[in-house]
Amino acid sequence: MMRKVVFFTLCLLLCAGFSVNAQRFKGELIAGFNLSQVDGDEVYGYTKFGANMGLGVMLPFSFKGKEDKNWAISMEMLWHQKGSKLKNHTNTNFCDTCPKEIPCDSTIKYRLDMDYVSLPVMLHYTDPYTGWTFGVGLSYNRLFRIREIENGVQSETSLLSETYKLQDVSMLADVYFPIYHQLKFNFRYEYSLYPIRIRTFNKKNGIPVDPYDRKQYHNMLTFRLIYMFNEPAEEAMEKRKP
Repeated sequence: MMRKVVFFTLCLLLCAGFSVNAQRFKGELIAGFNLSQVDGDEVYGYTKFGANMGLGVMLPFSFKGKEDKNWAISMEMLWHQKGSKLKNHTNTNFCDTCPKEIPCDSTIKYRLDMDYVSLPVMLHYTDPYTGWTFGVGLSYNRLFRIREIENGVQSETSLLSETYKLQDVSMLADVYFPIYHQLKFNFRYEYSLYPIRIRTFNKKNGIPVDPYDRKQYHNMLTFRLIYMFNEPAEEAMEKRKP
């Protein structure tokens, strides 16, 4: 999968048809948070809070015959927290029937914590009139930590249990704009291209039903601050066209 990401990056660079000698790489220091849910787990809402932090590099370029470098390609390496969360909003105490030697939290109906190392590859376009930058791309995500809690008790889900896929590929769309000099605000939407799990449910709203399967996908909103290195302050703030 890593080879596919690198190959995809090289293809974008070659298809752009730019002059390498005229380019300037820009570094990115990234810090923000995710609001996520897992579609298909019977839990609804962007209620899971997680970190989105890392580093990136961006390469502006222009097509042949164009002086303004309104296009760019970027690659990031992120610590990416995803998952799902549902508090216990009923008066049910799950811990009443739980053995005392097993840790239990009756305030949690369901919680899924998943930590990934992510490698997004994005193609960007900067609007010369507004300075806003729009991007689309793909991300390869590798799971390195997982914890799942159901009815207050931690389940046996682990990296070795193969309950969830260790690898995930997602599509991305984002926009960012300057705040002050090289500091940018970024909003990103992300969704899994393939199921991270296929789960069989035997109950619906606590009532036994005929078993049914649901495919599960990551669904996430991301809010970040990005500091750009190797970008002159006057370039970051100027309006390219009146």
